[in-house]
Amino acid sequence: MESHLSFFTKILQILADKYSTSYTLEELTKVVTSVSNVSKFTDNIAERENQAKLLDTLILLEYEGYIFLNSDTDESLITIKGLIKINNKILWN
Repeated sequence: MESHLSFFTKILQILADKYSTSYTLEELTKVVTSVSNVSKFTDNIAERENQAKLLDTLILLEYEGYIFLNSDTDESLITIKGLIKINNKILWN
């Protein structure tokens, strides 16, 4: 199982790759599961459980100031603090 820190970093990197674009919870769940060691979804219940776990993680990242999470639309967007955390190259442009 992955450590929480590496999982947080993967989420931040995914959001940083498309810095000006936000991801919905469903889109982010699909991307995170395709790049991490999370098992593939086979049914709707497992997908909802993983979305709930990812939402908990996103709430923590927002609390720490690394992302902005729109509670009305469930869209996530990385903040400057998040870019600094992962030392993203976009800051050098």
